[in-house]
Amino acid sequence: MQLTRFTDAALRVLMHLAQLPPGAHATTPELAERYNVPYNHLNKAVHHLSKAGWITATRGRGGGLRLAVPPHELRIGTVVRSTEPPGEIIDCHAQACPLAPDCLMKHALDDAQRAFSARLDSYTLADVARGNVLTLR
Repeated sequence: MQLTRFTDAALRVLMHLAQLPPGAHATTPELAERYNVPYNHLNKAVHHLSKAGWITATRGRGGGLRLAVPPHELRIGTVVRSTEPPGEIIDCHAQACPLAPDCLMKHALDDAQRAFSARLDSYTLADVARGNVLTLR
């Protein structure tokens, strides 16, 4: 499974904001340049994160992006599920498949997708932003 660039951008924004000192903020142009992500693409991710209530985006002088939730309360699986398009890994209904009556591949892949999502739920933004991932194994 490969995550979309949209999810990658959203995770980068969240991780960056989680690492800022209290009271500090970042701007979308600053993050776009730092992470080499096109501004418009990053702006869409910022808008999504803001609508989800995970960040605040304030315009004008002294404005910028800040986390709106404590990093230890935001599960990575929740973020990924909100940014990835819905769907299955494999679409067995796209065309008639002669293996379909006896094939269990779809079930195996669906199970793997659920396990992937559940594993991501074991990590918070605080864990991945501060390098604590190894302690959760």
